[in-house]
Amino acid sequence: MMLHTRHLLPLLLLPHAANAIEPLELQIVQRPPYLEVHPDGTVGGITVAPTVAAFRKAGIQVFWKEVPAVRQVLRVKKNEERICSVGWYKTEERQQFAKFSQPITQDSPWAGFAGPQVQLPRDVTVRAVLADPAVTVLLKTGFVYGDYLDREIAVMRAQRKETHADMPQVLRMIEVGRAQITFAPIEEILHYLGHYSNSDSETKIVMFRDMPPGYARHLMCSKRVENELIARFNTALVAPAVKRKPQR
Repeated sequence: MMLHTRHLLPLLLLPHAANAIEPLELQIVQRPPYLEVHPDGTVGGITVAPTVAAFRKAGIQVFWKEVPAVRQVLRVKKNEERICSVGWYKTEERQQFAKFSQPITQDSPWAGFAGPQVQLPRDVTVRAVLADPAVTVLLKTGFVYGDYLDREIAVMRAQRKETHADMPQVLRMIEVGRAQITFAPIEEILHYLGHYSNSDSETKIVMFRDMPPGYARHLMCSKRVENELIARFNTALVAPAVKRKPQR
């Protein structure tokens, strides 16, 4: 499903639009396969499709705007506008300044994306990899990796390298040897390999036996957004299926 950014959903698709107040702005950032902004201005992705369906079913008029991730958080924190960001993890810190919907989608479990220079045993753990000071871990600045990885990264002995690049570029940096390993949901790595990767790359997906299930993605809204609107959205949502680690 694709919709144009910065445009309202057509009123004919919103049966209750006559009762709606001003349209709600939905912030989106490029994060395939969950959130995608195409060159022609349309949006799509795993998390966008059920979001659109729920707003349509609830009769809530919205429009989309592409906004960098850091800027999205700042705008929500300022609470000067009625805005929601699509596809964000719900954390304790973010709950201090934002309202969250029920889960829209659930990610696949996270995995490592490693360069050919990394040799790891079959049943390796995240903790073992991050305890090795010879390993360089590439991390996206300001990124939330989920409760488990965030805790392990905070105390790791591995070397840390940060970047502001988007996720396809982060994964590409592993391919060209800028660092040895990074982390992402399995489906995001597979999307990268299918759409962006150098076919001659010797990178590999590393499955960790201690990795928890994937995390849910939500609407993250400024506190100016009405509780009633979020409740209507929640009622219209279809509960996401639980995604488990593939069997070895």
